[in-house]
Amino acid sequence: MKKGFKIWNVLYPIGIYYVISSLAYYLVEGFFGASDETYMLRQTICSALTIPFIYKFFRDDRKRREKNPQFMPVVLHGKELVMGHVQAVFLLAALGISVNNILAMTPLVEMSEGFSRANAGFFGGKMIFELVGSCLIIPIAEELLFRGVLYRRIKLLLSDETLEREYELSVVTVPAIVLSALLFGVVHANLVQFLYATVLGLALAFLLEKTGSLTVCMIGHITANLIAVIRQNTGFLAFGYEPGPAGIALSAVLLLAACALLFVMIKEFRLKRNS
Repeated sequence: MKKGFKIWNVLYPIGIYYVISSLAYYLVEGFFGASDETYMLRQTICSALTIPFIYKFFRDDRKRREKNPQFMPVVLHGKELVMGHVQAVFLLAALGISVNNILAMTPLVEMSEGFSRANAGFFGGKMIFELVGSCLIIPIAEELLFRGVLYRRIKLLLSDETLEREYELSVVTVPAIVLSALLFGVVHANLVQFLYATVLGLALAFLLEKTGSLTVCMIGHITANLIAVIRQNTGFLAFGYEPGPAGIALSAVLLLAACALLFVMIKEFRLKRNS
């Protein structure tokens, strides 16, 4: 497969996703209006409409991989898969809270007009729209696109199809994780969300590589978004946003816990891969 075609295979699903969502957004906005109160409802509808199209990319890619067993990911089963879901919940919860806190303590939030507009719309409507949209539909759509389709296509872009599986894993995995995370950050269109999404994107891509399960990524993504919605609407752990001793301590403990868990998971992944 030529390199140019591989690059196109990475880029055009993003184009399809945003063309569909943009057209849908325009139509939905005409019906519901452009107020912050309906923003999340509109985003939810638009994301839901993209899922069938992105799922087709995901399904077609899976069929192609099935014809080439050397490129099939190792998928965990049973207790190992259950543990993968549990690890995803704790990892993304700790990362989501700590990174949000750290960003809130910096001047970046106040400096970013794009983040202020996005945040106003994100939390401007009813909580039910945030729960259904941000905590269910949008994570499913984004994980299908960024981890289900793009991450594996980026691996193919970076790899030589003639390489044996072990060599491919050792050489391509880290660059693919980083590139997919950066791409996930870039599409969020402002510096604050770029940094937040990139960090979470690194963890989510690694989870996919470790478990082979897209549902693990979806559960992790849903967890991070759900905690953000609960914090915003209830004031839970609101002190963590303040650069005082309590906020700094909470952020540091959770970030260290996330790093420790990630270290254990990476060690497990290497042992499993080399066994």
